[in-house]
Amino acid sequence: MARATTNGKTDPQADLQAQITALKTDIASLAGTIKDMGAAQKDHLVAAASNKSEVLRAKGEAALHDAQQTAGKVINEAETKVRDNPAAAVGIAAGLGFVVGLVAGRK
Repeated sequence: MARATTNGKTDPQADLQAQITALKTDIASLAGTIKDMGAAQKDHLVAAASNKSEVLRAKGEAALHDAQQTAGKVINEAETKVRDNPAAAVGIAAGLGFVVGLVAGRK
């Protein structure tokens, strides 16, 4: 950096002022660079989060579909067993009702 001179002598006050001006310019430049980096990082993180949420949503939908299919199969199997053995189904239902009644009556 050039030093300010007056009458062949270095002017410390002018030199200090020039350095302060240079620092202000450098700080403003750094702030702009940091701002740009932050914006780029934000965009990257938003895109990554969006992609991850899409993957998780798809997995959730697949799990829901699987659970619905499994529940449907279990219901169909239960209906079939009740139709095949109605007496056993009534006996099991009566037994469960008796047990629930005992448990509920003790409170």
